Amino acid sequence: MNYLDEWNEKQRASVEHWRRKDRELRQALARIVVRVSSRGGELGVTVDAEGKVTDIRLTPQALRLGEARLAHVLLDTVARAQSDAQRQAQVATAPFMADSGADTVLRFARELLTEDTSQSQRDR
Repeated sequence: MNYLDEWNEKQRASVEHWRRKDRELRQALARIVVRVSSRGGELGVTVDAEGKVTDIRLTPQALRLGEARLAHVLLDTVARAQSDAQRQAQVATAPFMADSGADTVLRFARELLTEDTSQSQRDR
């Protein structure tokens, strides 16, 4: 095997390594679903790993709170859910951050997330 063949093989192995890491990271983040109830149990909020609200459940009690109080309870509950999702995402990504070259992976992931977001907004 000559120098170029060895270099190509190392590059292929490196690309496969990062593809596997990318798949593992995406799977870890996809498993994060945070459900939080308001402190008084009036409503529940579900967010994903990015902190995006994916579901809101209101009880009859929530509807009796009035507009201003309901807004406050909702915002507080969403903030607590997002904070928990952020904490879980940090825990899930910690093993990937310890890997050498993690900056490269992060840059790659950010580009993918930006492309996914841009694409989903164009599809609407």
